[in-house]
Order: sequence, then C-alpha cells, then structure tokens
Amino acid sequence: MRVGDKLAGWLYHKLEAMQRKPDKLLYNNAVRQDLQTLNPAGDVQKRQKEYVIKKLSLCSLTVLCGVLLATVLWIKDGMETKIVDNRIDRNVYGGGEKSIALIADDGEKRYHVPVTLSERCYTQKELTQMSGEALSVLHTHILGKNQSFDKIEYDMNLTDHVEDYPFHIEWRTDDAYMDNTGTLVQDVLEKPALMELTAVLSCESFALEQEMTVKIHSKAIQPGAAERLEKQITSIEETSREQHNVTLPSEIGDKKLRWSYQRSYGGLLCLAATPVLVCLIYYGRDRDLHRQVLDREEQMRMDYPEIVSALALLIGAGMTVPNAWKKIAADYRRRCEAERDRRYAYEEMLLTVHEMESGVVHAKAYEHFGRRCRIPCYNKLSTMLSQNIRKGAANLPLMLKAEVADAFEERKHTARKLGEKAGTKLLVPMMMLLGVTMVIIMVPAFQMYF
Repeated sequence: MRVGDKLAGWLYHKLEAMQRKPDKLLYNNAVRQDLQTLNPAGDVQKRQKEYVIKKLSLCSLTVLCGVLLATVLWIKDGMETKIVDNRIDRNVYGGGEKSIALIADDGEKRYHVPVTLSERCYTQKELTQMSGEALSVLHTHILGKNQSFDKIEYDMNLTDHVEDYPFHIEWRTDDAYMDNTGTLVQDVLEKPALMELTAVLSCESFALEQEMTVKIHSKAIQPGAAERLEKQITSIEETSREQHNVTLPSEIGDKKLRWSYQRSYGGLLCLAATPVLVCLIYYGRDRDLHRQVLDREEQMRMDYPEIVSALALLIGAGMTVPNAWKKIAADYRRRCEAERDRRYAYEEMLLTVHEMESGVVHAKAYEHFGRRCRIPCYNKLSTMLSQNIRKGAANLPLMLKAEVADAFEERKHTARKLGEKAGTKLLVPMMMLLGVTMVIIMVPAFQMYF
C-alpha cells in the first residue's frame, strides 16, 4: 500500500472516531446514491469508504507536496537574502544585467531599494550617431517637465535618439550638476548655476555639435531616503565596474544600515494556495462522479428503444417475457466479452436475470430493475412487465410496439437536442475565428490606406 493510502486510511479512522462525525465528508448521501447507481451490486458502504479514502489520499499527497514546496521555497528565500560584508556579486562578462531588490535596515526603518548591476566588463567602446535635422525636435523633447532652459529644476530627458531619425546622440554635461542621462546630481543648490550642455549628433562620418546653456536650480521635488540610497549605490556601481563585487554603503547619515535581499514570499503563496487546491480536488471528484451518473442516464436513454424493440420482436415471435429478457441479456454478455463495451441498461438486465435465477419473483425482479434504472421510461417498462405477470395482458405485444414508436421519437428528439447543444458550444470558437479573419483582412487594408 502506498504512503498516501496509509495516511488517508489513518485519517479516515480518526475522522470516524470523532464524537461529532463529519457526515458530509464520510457519509455523503449524494455520493452513495451515485455509487449505487453506477454499480448496484455489492456493498455500497464499503465502496463509499474506499472512494472517500482514495479522495483523502489524493488530498493528503497534495497537502504534503504543498507544505514541502512551501518550506523549501521559504528556506531558499531565507538563505538567498543574506549579504556578507555588504558585498553583492556581479554577473560575469557576457552574463547581462542583474536586477535585484534590496532592503536597507537602519534599526528604525527599512528601505526598499531596487538596484540594477551591469555585467562586469573590462573595456567599453561607445559609438555615437547624430544629425542636425533633429535639433529642433530635441529642444522641446529634452526639457521633460521643465518649462525652459532658464529654469531646470527637474531631471532632463537626454535621450540617445530622436524618433523617426536614424541618428545616435551623445551628451556632454558638467558632472557636478548633471549626468549624461539628464539626472540632476545635486538636490539643493545655494544659488542657480549655468551649465554648458553639448549634444553631439553623428551618423557614419557626419558629426555635428550643438551647445546649449542651461540654468540649474535646486530640485523641485527632494528625494527620500530610499532614493538617496539608490543614487548612492548607482554611483558606487559605476565606479567599480572592473571589480568582482559591489560594497554597499554601511550607513545613511548617522544611522547604521543592515542589508538583506527582499523576500519573494513564494513559499507563503504556495502554502496559501494548497488548501484551495485540496478543496477543488476533493469536491471535484464528487462532481466527476455525478457526471458519470449523468452520462449513464444519457446512455441508457439512447439504448432504451433498442431494448424495447428487441422485447417486442421476441415476444411477438412467441417467446415468453422471461425467456426474451434472458436472451437479450445473454446476447449482450457475449457481445461485451468480444468488444469490451459496457452498457449500463444491459448490465441492469443481467442483474435482473441473476435475481430471477436466485429465486426472486419475476414481477419483483422487474420492479427492482425499474427502481435501479431511475429513469421514467424504464420504470414504465418494468411496470408494464410486472402487471403482465400479475394481472395478465393479452395486448402486451401491441403495447410494446406502441412503446417502441414512442421511444424512437424520443430518441430523435434527444439527438436533435444534443446537436443543438454541440452547435452552441461551437459558437465561441466560431466567433474567435471570425475575429481572426477580420483582423487578417482589415490590417493590410488599414496599412495600405494610412
């Protein structure tokens, strides 16, 4: 026996030993009826117990896997958050950028600082391309939130290209006031300062320099502690490109900092999702079981016209009702052994044959057949056959022929409903295909027009 089955069996016995038993989990009447409907023979209570233990086994394994995965993720996150000597490693050359989320703890507050480390490099060559035709566009684009060049109090947008122009732009600034991306270096200035901003536009062998004079003011919005830390780390990162690691600042102002990686909390999310998954699995099995019952009813309704037609034919040819019944059941048994195609209605007929052979009165056996089937048409057939035995019915063949006609009409009606249902299910894929076709047709048309 597997570990999951042993655990489920132990859990089942513990639940069963409780003073207030969870009847809806252990002895669900709907589940018991569905199990009895699918297989009337045998001990239904035993089969229900096995069914519940199987569900508990699957749920137990899900819980164990969820808890184990959550624990591993939690331990892994905890190990990865440690930073030794305030140093974090870069990716080796060619490994690409490394984006991490850090937490700085000064003993009173925790600051969330996102950091992007470039790959370690040994040499760097910059190619610049620019064009004078883009200068008129640059003058309005690089201002960003600023109103004019005479009052720069927000970061400028020193882009490296201009839309619709195949040029590369390189900027030269005064590092004391602005970096080459347009970010203001100093948050507060005692007085406004003039700065020469040079744009170098180049394209292949063509190069053009344009100088602009801007007046730098104090920042309109002063950065917080987290932004200052991010700026400080960026500065350290840029000046230590050739080193294997980056040393993080150990203090901010007069406060000491303790650094750690930000947790992803993947383990907690996994642990929280585990009970939801267990409930879905547990009640999903019951829904699948009930779906089998509905499929059984649909199959039995489709087989009903053939059964009634065979009975009418054999009884009309002179056979007695029990012999006709046994012949139909025997033919099904041979066909089932050859084709392995189980039909629920014929299985119920075989069970009725076994009852009659074991001594059950034929009329009672037919009534039992109708109750087990739980479908009105089979109840009608069982009533017809039991009344024929008890009261006698000379017109039974005529009644069966009329029932055959009604059954085939009902079968046509059912087939029509199934066809309409299938057509409704195909409606959504057809609408999606229609949308795709419209896109295929309209997109080239719009591209040609515009």
